Amino acid sequence: MKTVSVLIAAFRARPWLGDCLDAVFAQALPPGWRLQVLLGVDGCDDTLDYVRTAPYPTLQVVHLPRNRGTYVTFNTLMPYAEGDLIARFDADDVMLSDYLAEHIEVLEGGVDLSMSWSVYTDEKLRPTAIVPALPDYRPQDGQRRKGTDGQFVARRHIWDSLGAFRAWPCGADTEFVIRAQAAGFRTTVLEKFLYLRRTHGASLTTHAATNYESDMRLRLQALTIQYRDDYAAGTRPVAVEAEVEPAALLLRCADSGLRVAS
Repeated sequence: MKTVSVLIAAFRARPWLGDCLDAVFAQALPPGWRLQVLLGVDGCDDTLDYVRTAPYPTLQVVHLPRNRGTYVTFNTLMPYAEGDLIARFDADDVMLSDYLAEHIEVLEGGVDLSMSWSVYTDEKLRPTAIVPALPDYRPQDGQRRKGTDGQFVARRHIWDSLGAFRAWPCGADTEFVIRAQAAGFRTTVLEKFLYLRRTHGASLTTHAATNYESDMRLRLQALTIQYRDDYAAGTRPVAVEAEVEPAALLLRCADSGLRVAS
């Protein structure tokens, strides 16, 4: 039996986490595959309180006692991931029914990392052409006919080779994909609309500190370009050491709530 591990980082995610998890656990997997779902609660008591009452008995929860950001949270989840395939997914987005099956099919065909098209929605999951992070962009019916670096499924050997995301506040997913390509791994974009991409004011791409016009993101974009050139020239290693939260705890779901896993 093969495993696909879905890794989700959650911070201030109570309003939409149920939609996300419902869709993940409803995925129909091909024969011979099982699902593991790991949720990293990134220093957010409100999100943790929600998860205590969530009806997902097989959900594995890793609690970070302080807020470390989405990429350190993913790095912290990876040691618990059992998957032959690793899916990175955002807590405010929603997989459509064949999301994992479509990615599994293409990855079993020899690709190492796959992304897909998506549909922008408002907070209530209604398709929208208004994307706050990109005010000049008006996708018809919300349909984004491009891949998004932040949502992908990858073979485990990519993580073994690259090590981790960089512990950046934003943009580390794009830098990770660039490292994968520089290392010679095969990447592809599935030309199918496979998930709903919820837009709201608290996302990294719209928040004042990390939006596309922020000093932070512009600085990291410039650094990403520099690193891309270094990787191509062979002057910078593609593997990075994982920065994780050492005080994180693995919790298990039970009828009586969350408990520290033995």
